[in-house]
Amino acid sequence: MITLRTIIPFFTAVAISLPLSPAAEPDGSTPSERVLQLHKMPPEEFRKIEKLTARIDFENIDLALLDAAVFHETNRHRVENDLPPFDFEPILREVAAVQVRGMIRIQDASHEHPDPDKKTMGDRFELLGINTDILAENVAMVFGIRYESGTEFYKRRKAGGMVFSEQAGGTPIPPHTYASFSEHLVADWMASPGHRQNILAKDLKTLGISSLHDRPALGMDTFYSAQEFAGQITVQQ
Repeated sequence: MITLRTIIPFFTAVAISLPLSPAAEPDGSTPSERVLQLHKMPPEEFRKIEKLTARIDFENIDLALLDAAVFHETNRHRVENDLPPFDFEPILREVAAVQVRGMIRIQDASHEHPDPDKKTMGDRFELLGINTDILAENVAMVFGIRYESGTEFYKRRKAGGMVFSEQAGGTPIPPHTYASFSEHLVADWMASPGHRQNILAKDLKTLGISSLHDRPALGMDTFYSAQEFAGQITVQQ
């Protein structure tokens, strides 16, 4: 019997670099075209996407859909609080991906990057040539399965991997769907005063998000996630 607790997401303000790895899209579009399409889709249309309710396959994750789900869920909270939705900014998603890769390397949710030239949010924004009057960042580590942090669980080997269950020998805890993952992650951020402040800040206008998968040895499937916020931005070519 094991009890596991998530790392509490951290809060700060500032950003990052390097694009996401390209991947072929099944509809023939380029990754950047599909990312833009999903993020800029009207929210009522986005929520009709059938795959949103599919369980995440950790061997074949649709990162574009996952990040767009978190983006739209964040904007849902903005609108519910009588604020305009964030505009999607692709370069901020690139910044977020850089920080997420750094967090995976150190196995911790942090606002600092392990590389000296990307250590702070300001460093990461500067590397990408981003100019803005205000920046902010939310980060988190989130389980990929529907495990409630702090509750007891059992683990066992099965088919060459690890299975986690609420009872000894019980039914495996299922993976999140794309929709439930985004709802769980944003709800955690909204329950934290600092993170909530960023999500509901009136002077922050643009947003980019990245969540990347990690599977520690004998551990639960995990995602490291980052939100990068800014005011109006310009990018030096």
